[in-house]
Amino acid sequence: MNKTIFITATDTEVGKTTVSAALAKLAKESGINVAYFKPVETGCENKCMDAKFLSKITGQPYEEVVLYEFKNPVAPIVAEKEENRKISIEEINNHLKKLQQKYDFLIVEGAGGVAVPITEKGEKIYTYLDFALENRLETILVARASLGTLNHTYLTVEALKRRNIKIKGIILNKYPLRDTLSEKTNPFYIKKLTNIDVISICKEKPDFVEECSKKLKEFFEIFQYMV
Repeated sequence: MNKTIFITATDTEVGKTTVSAALAKLAKESGINVAYFKPVETGCENKCMDAKFLSKITGQPYEEVVLYEFKNPVAPIVAEKEENRKISIEEINNHLKKLQQKYDFLIVEGAGGVAVPITEKGEKIYTYLDFALENRLETILVARASLGTLNHTYLTVEALKRRNIKIKGIILNKYPLRDTLSEKTNPFYIKKLTNIDVISICKEKPDFVEECSKKLKEFFEIFQYMV
């Protein structure tokens, strides 16, 4: 297995890190040499919690997991200006390539939604869409299970398709234990709207990662052999 998957989302706080952790856990349990990489994390007072959490699962050194840490919980492009530190796309891409060479399975997580700006490259704003396209990354899209997700998911899928970025599947996260008509019907209509499979529905339980890894197990077993 020699794969890289980009975990992106329709919005912030949707559960990308939960999905990343679940995939890392499944890979570890399967004996796969797995790594996690979050190019930029914001909202970090000391060490970033997401990176710290994932480094424990994968066994990586913390410094390998996240390149840029910022205190303010804002988009990377705003954070770099506030702290007067420039994000280098070249450095991010070089680090990505090193990890791809070192590990058999690399999980890359974005920040917020797929169109979130990372930095300015020349006179152009460089987003996670640009990052995924430049590095030819296939994606898993994480979306909310609740009301409003049809619009958000459709628009995100359209943005990815316009850049010819391949979507391996959609995960509906934070599915409530007491669902409404909206949650019950969203998976069907997301598939109808996007023609992309909803590969997993993760319920909102205390041990989110364990729940999500159970739900993703069947997909992961197939994913290992996908071309």
